[in-house]
Amino acid sequence: MAAFTSKVTFHKGSCQEKTFVVALVQHGENFIVIVETTPFHPRDYRFCDQPQDRGYIEDVQGKRYPLADVVFVGISPEGIFSVDEEIPVKKNEPGWYFCVGHVIHGDRPTLSSKSPITLQVDETNRSALSRAHSAAHMMALSLNRTLAPLWLEESPCPDALDAPDFDHVALESSSVSPMHCRDVYRIGKSLRKKGFAGDSLKADLKRHEDELNALIEKWLLEDVPVVVRADGDDLTSFRSFCTRIEGRSVEIPCGGTHVRSLREIGNVLVRLSMPDDTTLQADTFVREGKSVNVRFADAVARITEIESTTEVT
Repeated sequence: MAAFTSKVTFHKGSCQEKTFVVALVQHGENFIVIVETTPFHPRDYRFCDQPQDRGYIEDVQGKRYPLADVVFVGISPEGIFSVDEEIPVKKNEPGWYFCVGHVIHGDRPTLSSKSPITLQVDETNRSALSRAHSAAHMMALSLNRTLAPLWLEESPCPDALDAPDFDHVALESSSVSPMHCRDVYRIGKSLRKKGFAGDSLKADLKRHEDELNALIEKWLLEDVPVVVRADGDDLTSFRSFCTRIEGRSVEIPCGGTHVRSLREIGNVLVRLSMPDDTTLQADTFVREGKSVNVRFADAVARITEIESTTEVT
Protein backbone atom coordinates (compact mmCIF):
# COMPACT_ATOMS: atom_id res chain seq x y z
CA MET A 1 0.00 0.00 0.00
CA ALA A 2 1.29 3.48 -0.87
CA ALA A 3 2.32 5.86 1.91
CA PHE A 4 -0.64 7.76 3.33
CA THR A 5 -1.51 9.56 6.57
CA SER A 6 -5.13 9.97 7.69
CA LYS A 7 -6.52 13.38 8.50
CA VAL A 8 -8.68 13.23 11.64
CA THR A 9 -11.32 15.54 13.09
CA PHE A 10 -12.37 13.75 16.30
CA HIS A 11 -10.25 16.16 18.37
CA LYS A 12 -12.47 18.98 17.06
CA GLY A 13 -15.61 17.19 18.25
CA SER A 14 -16.69 16.08 14.77
CA CYS A 15 -18.97 13.03 14.51
CA GLN A 16 -19.60 13.10 10.76
CA GLU A 17 -17.48 13.60 7.65
CA LYS A 18 -18.17 13.32 3.94
CA THR A 19 -15.01 11.98 2.36
CA PHE A 20 -13.52 9.53 -0.15
CA VAL A 21 -12.17 6.00 0.03
CA VAL A 22 -8.40 5.84 -0.36
CA ALA A 23 -8.04 2.05 -0.16
CA LEU A 24 -9.97 -1.12 0.66
CA VAL A 25 -7.72 -3.86 2.05
CA GLN A 26 -8.64 -7.40 3.06
CA HIS A 27 -7.20 -8.42 6.42
CA GLY A 28 -8.08 -11.95 7.46
CA GLU A 29 -11.87 -12.27 7.48
CA ASN A 30 -12.32 -8.51 7.59
CA PHE A 31 -12.04 -5.60 5.20
CA ILE A 32 -10.33 -2.38 6.23
CA VAL A 33 -11.43 0.90 4.69
CA ILE A 34 -8.86 3.70 4.58
CA VAL A 35 -10.32 7.15 3.94
CA GLU A 36 -9.07 10.65 3.27
CA THR A 37 -10.56 12.28 6.40
CA THR A 38 -12.30 10.64 9.35
CA PRO A 39 -14.11 11.70 12.54
CA PHE A 40 -13.51 8.28 14.11
CA HIS A 41 -11.26 7.93 17.12
CA PRO A 42 -9.35 4.63 16.81
CA ARG A 43 -8.23 2.34 19.60
CA ASP A 44 -4.57 3.06 20.36
CA TYR A 45 -2.31 0.09 19.71
CA ARG A 46 0.19 1.02 22.45
CA PHE A 47 -1.79 2.66 25.26
CA CYS A 48 -5.41 1.66 24.94
CA ASP A 49 -7.07 3.89 27.53
CA GLN A 50 -10.02 5.08 25.41
CA PRO A 51 -11.75 2.52 23.18
CA GLN A 52 -12.62 3.08 19.55
CA ASP A 53 -15.69 4.99 18.41
CA ARG A 54 -18.75 3.12 17.15
CA GLY A 55 -20.61 3.96 13.96
CA TYR A 56 -20.98 3.17 10.27
CA ILE A 57 -19.96 4.03 6.72
CA GLU A 58 -22.71 4.99 4.26
CA ASP A 59 -22.21 4.90 0.48
CA VAL A 60 -23.91 7.15 -2.08
CA GLN A 61 -26.75 4.62 -2.52
CA GLY A 62 -27.54 4.86 1.18
CA LYS A 63 -26.18 1.42 2.08
CA ARG A 64 -24.71 1.36 5.56
CA TYR A 65 -21.76 -0.71 6.70
CA PRO A 66 -21.57 -1.03 10.51
CA LEU A 67 -18.00 -0.86 11.77
CA ALA A 68 -16.76 -3.86 13.73
CA ASP A 69 -13.68 -1.97 14.90
CA VAL A 70 -11.65 1.20 14.35
CA VAL A 71 -7.89 0.71 14.58
CA PHE A 72 -4.46 2.10 13.82
CA VAL A 73 -2.91 1.01 10.53
CA GLY A 74 0.83 1.38 9.99
CA ILE A 75 2.57 1.52 6.61
CA SER A 76 6.30 0.77 6.62
CA PRO A 77 8.88 2.47 4.35
CA GLU A 78 8.64 -0.66 2.17
CA GLY A 79 4.86 -0.31 1.90
CA ILE A 80 4.08 -3.22 4.26
CA PHE A 81 0.66 -2.94 5.88
CA SER A 82 0.36 -3.62 9.66
CA VAL A 83 -2.80 -3.47 11.76
CA ASP A 84 -3.29 -2.59 15.43
CA GLU A 85 -1.03 -4.67 17.71
CA GLU A 86 0.82 -6.04 14.67
CA ILE A 87 2.50 -2.63 14.27
CA PRO A 88 6.13 -3.20 15.37
CA VAL A 89 7.19 0.43 15.89
CA LYS A 90 6.26 3.55 17.83
CA LYS A 91 4.22 6.31 16.22
CA ASN A 92 7.23 8.57 15.68
CA GLU A 93 9.27 5.97 13.79
CA PRO A 94 10.98 7.66 10.79
CA GLY A 95 9.63 6.56 7.42
CA TRP A 96 6.40 5.07 8.78
CA TYR A 97 2.93 6.41 7.98
CA PHE A 98 -0.19 5.90 10.08
CA CYS A 99 -3.86 6.00 9.21
CA VAL A 100 -7.24 5.03 10.66
CA GLY A 101 -8.57 1.63 9.66
CA HIS A 102 -12.35 1.27 9.57
CA VAL A 103 -13.03 -2.46 9.95
CA ILE A 104 -15.99 -4.12 8.22
CA HIS A 105 -16.74 -7.76 8.98
CA GLY A 106 -18.34 -10.10 6.46
CA ASP A 107 -18.74 -9.82 2.70
CA ARG A 108 -16.57 -7.48 0.68
CA PRO A 109 -18.19 -4.02 0.64
CA THR A 110 -19.04 -2.48 -2.71
CA LEU A 111 -16.56 0.36 -2.20
CA SER A 112 -13.58 1.27 -4.33
CA SER A 113 -10.87 3.89 -4.43
CA LYS A 114 -12.29 7.42 -4.74
CA SER A 115 -15.81 6.27 -3.79
CA PRO A 116 -17.62 9.13 -2.00
CA ILE A 117 -18.89 8.06 1.41
CA THR A 118 -20.24 9.46 4.68
CA LEU A 119 -18.72 8.45 8.00
CA GLN A 120 -21.07 8.64 10.99
CA VAL A 121 -19.96 8.23 14.61
CA ASP A 122 -22.44 7.09 17.27
CA GLU A 123 -22.84 10.45 19.02
CA THR A 124 -24.35 9.07 22.23
CA ASN A 125 -21.46 6.67 22.75
CA ARG A 126 -18.90 9.35 21.85
CA SER A 127 -20.41 11.76 24.38
CA ALA A 128 -20.34 9.13 27.14
CA LEU A 129 -16.69 8.32 26.42
CA SER A 130 -15.70 11.99 26.22
CA ARG A 131 -17.38 12.84 29.50
CA ALA A 132 -15.70 9.92 31.26
CA HIS A 133 -12.28 10.79 29.81
CA SER A 134 -12.54 14.46 30.79
CA ALA A 135 -13.74 13.45 34.26
CA ALA A 136 -10.70 11.19 34.58
CA HIS A 137 -8.39 14.20 34.12
CA MET A 138 -10.31 16.05 36.84
CA MET A 139 -9.92 13.01 39.09
CA ALA A 140 -6.16 12.86 38.46
CA LEU A 141 -5.62 16.53 39.30
CA SER A 142 -7.73 16.33 42.44
CA LEU A 143 -6.01 13.09 43.50
CA ASN A 144 -2.60 14.72 43.10
CA ARG A 145 -3.61 17.60 45.35
CA THR A 146 -5.32 15.40 47.92
CA LEU A 147 -2.29 13.12 48.23
CA ALA A 148 0.29 15.93 48.25
CA PRO A 149 0.83 15.80 52.07
CA LEU A 150 1.83 12.13 51.77
CA TRP A 151 5.08 13.03 50.00
CA LEU A 152 7.30 13.19 53.07
CA GLU A 153 10.65 13.45 51.28
CA GLU A 154 11.39 13.65 47.57
CA SER A 155 8.32 14.53 45.51
CA PRO A 156 7.83 14.17 41.74
CA CYS A 157 7.61 17.03 39.27
CA PRO A 158 4.47 19.14 39.75
CA ASP A 159 1.31 18.78 37.69
CA ALA A 160 -0.49 21.65 35.95
CA LEU A 161 -1.74 22.95 39.33
CA ASP A 162 1.68 22.60 41.03
CA ALA A 163 0.79 19.52 43.10
CA PRO A 164 3.23 16.57 43.12
CA ASP A 165 2.21 14.50 40.11
CA PHE A 166 1.28 11.18 41.73
CA ASP A 167 -0.84 10.29 38.69
CA HIS A 168 2.16 10.57 36.37
CA VAL A 169 4.63 8.53 38.44
CA ALA A 170 2.28 5.85 39.79
CA LEU A 171 -0.28 5.19 37.02
CA GLU A 172 -0.18 1.58 35.87
CA SER A 173 -3.30 1.42 33.68
CA SER A 174 -6.29 3.51 32.65
CA SER A 175 -9.48 2.23 31.08
CA VAL A 176 -12.20 4.54 29.77
CA SER A 177 -15.71 3.22 29.12
CA PRO A 178 -19.02 5.04 28.63
CA MET A 179 -19.61 7.21 31.73
CA HIS A 180 -16.86 5.44 33.71
CA CYS A 181 -13.09 5.37 33.97
CA ARG A 182 -10.90 3.08 36.07
CA ASP A 183 -7.35 4.16 36.90
CA VAL A 184 -5.01 1.76 38.67
CA TYR A 185 -1.91 3.00 40.50
CA ARG A 186 1.10 1.05 41.70
CA ILE A 187 2.39 1.95 45.16
CA GLY A 188 5.50 -0.18 45.16
CA LYS A 189 8.88 -0.09 46.86
CA SER A 190 10.32 2.55 44.53
CA LEU A 191 7.51 4.99 45.30
CA ARG A 192 7.84 4.39 49.03
CA LYS A 193 11.62 4.85 48.85
CA LYS A 194 10.99 8.28 47.33
CA GLY A 195 9.09 9.20 50.48
CA PHE A 196 5.47 8.44 49.62
CA ALA A 197 3.57 7.36 52.75
CA GLY A 198 1.59 4.48 51.31
CA ASP A 199 0.52 3.17 54.73
CA SER A 200 -1.04 6.52 55.61
CA LEU A 201 -2.99 6.45 52.35
CA LYS A 202 -4.69 3.18 53.23
CA ALA A 203 -5.49 4.34 56.76
CA ASP A 204 -7.16 7.57 55.56
CA LEU A 205 -8.58 6.39 52.23
CA LYS A 206 -12.16 7.56 52.89
CA ARG A 207 -10.98 11.02 53.92
CA HIS A 208 -8.91 11.35 50.73
CA GLU A 209 -11.91 10.18 48.70
CA ASP A 210 -14.18 12.79 50.29
CA GLU A 211 -11.62 15.55 49.71
CA LEU A 212 -11.08 14.80 46.04
CA ASN A 213 -14.82 14.51 45.35
CA ALA A 214 -15.37 17.91 46.97
CA LEU A 215 -12.62 19.40 44.81
CA ILE A 216 -14.07 17.97 41.61
CA GLU A 217 -17.56 19.19 42.47
CA LYS A 218 -16.19 22.68 43.06
CA TRP A 219 -14.24 22.73 39.79
CA LEU A 220 -17.19 21.52 37.71
CA LEU A 221 -19.45 24.32 38.91
CA GLU A 222 -17.54 26.69 36.63
CA ASP A 223 -18.66 26.84 33.00
CA VAL A 224 -15.09 26.82 31.68
CA PRO A 225 -14.36 25.86 28.04
CA VAL A 226 -12.40 22.72 27.22
CA VAL A 227 -10.45 22.41 23.99
CA VAL A 228 -8.23 19.72 22.53
CA ARG A 229 -5.17 21.53 21.24
CA ALA A 230 -3.39 19.82 18.33
CA ASP A 231 -0.25 20.60 16.36
CA GLY A 232 -1.89 19.23 13.22
CA ASP A 233 -4.70 17.08 11.84
CA ASP A 234 -2.64 13.95 11.17
CA LEU A 235 -3.56 10.85 13.18
CA THR A 236 -0.23 10.98 15.02
CA SER A 237 -0.20 14.74 15.66
CA PHE A 238 0.44 15.73 19.28
CA ARG A 239 -2.75 16.65 21.15
CA SER A 240 -3.54 17.88 24.65
CA PHE A 241 -6.55 18.48 26.89
CA CYS A 242 -6.74 22.20 27.78
CA THR A 243 -8.95 24.11 30.21
CA ARG A 244 -8.78 26.47 33.19
CA ILE A 245 -9.11 25.49 36.84
CA GLU A 246 -9.08 28.01 39.67
CA GLY A 247 -8.15 30.67 37.12
CA ARG A 248 -5.06 28.78 35.95
CA SER A 249 -4.35 27.26 32.55
CA VAL A 250 -4.25 23.47 32.56
CA GLU A 251 -2.77 21.45 29.69
CA ILE A 252 -2.46 17.65 29.82
CA PRO A 253 -1.08 15.58 26.92
CA CYS A 254 -3.94 13.39 25.69
CA GLY A 255 -4.99 11.83 22.39
CA GLY A 256 -8.60 11.11 23.34
CA THR A 257 -11.91 12.90 22.86
CA HIS A 258 -13.34 15.37 25.36
CA VAL A 259 -16.26 17.60 26.31
CA ARG A 260 -16.56 21.25 25.26
CA SER A 261 -16.80 22.63 28.80
CA LEU A 262 -16.24 21.38 32.34
CA ARG A 263 -19.92 21.75 33.15
CA GLU A 264 -20.77 19.40 30.27
CA ILE A 265 -19.10 16.54 32.16
CA GLY A 266 -22.07 16.46 34.55
CA ASN A 267 -22.17 14.73 37.91
CA VAL A 268 -18.95 12.97 38.97
CA LEU A 269 -18.31 10.61 41.85
CA VAL A 270 -14.97 8.90 42.52
CA ARG A 271 -14.56 5.77 44.59
CA LEU A 272 -11.08 4.90 45.90
CA SER A 273 -10.14 1.37 46.92
CA MET A 274 -7.01 -0.60 47.71
CA PRO A 275 -7.38 -4.27 46.68
CA ASP A 276 -3.96 -4.83 48.26
CA ASP A 277 -1.19 -2.82 49.96
CA THR A 278 0.50 -1.90 46.66
CA THR A 279 -2.51 -1.01 44.51
CA LEU A 280 -4.76 2.05 44.52
CA GLN A 281 -7.82 1.93 42.29
CA ALA A 282 -9.82 5.01 41.35
CA ASP A 283 -13.23 4.47 39.76
CA THR A 284 -14.68 7.66 38.28
CA PHE A 285 -18.41 7.55 37.56
CA VAL A 286 -20.33 10.14 35.52
CA ARG A 287 -24.05 10.78 35.17
CA GLU A 288 -26.43 13.59 34.31
CA GLY A 289 -26.84 16.30 36.92
CA LYS A 290 -25.08 19.20 38.56
CA SER A 291 -24.02 17.78 41.92
CA VAL A 292 -23.47 14.46 43.66
CA ASN A 293 -26.61 13.20 45.36
CA VAL A 294 -27.20 10.44 47.87
CA ARG A 295 -29.01 8.09 45.48
CA PHE A 296 -26.17 8.30 42.95
CA ALA A 297 -23.54 7.74 45.65
CA ASP A 298 -25.44 4.74 47.04
CA ALA A 299 -25.81 3.21 43.57
CA VAL A 300 -22.09 3.56 42.87
CA ALA A 301 -21.30 2.06 46.28
CA ARG A 302 -23.43 -0.99 45.45
CA ILE A 303 -21.69 -1.42 42.08
CA THR A 304 -18.27 -1.19 43.73
CA GLU A 305 -19.29 -3.69 46.42
CA ILE A 306 -20.62 -6.18 43.85
CA GLU A 307 -17.42 -5.93 41.79
CA SER A 308 -15.22 -6.49 44.85
CA THR A 309 -17.17 -9.56 46.00
CA THR A 310 -17.16 -11.17 42.53
CA GLU A 311 -13.50 -10.49 41.76
CA VAL A 312 -11.53 -13.65 41.04
CA THR A 313 -8.50 -14.06 43.31
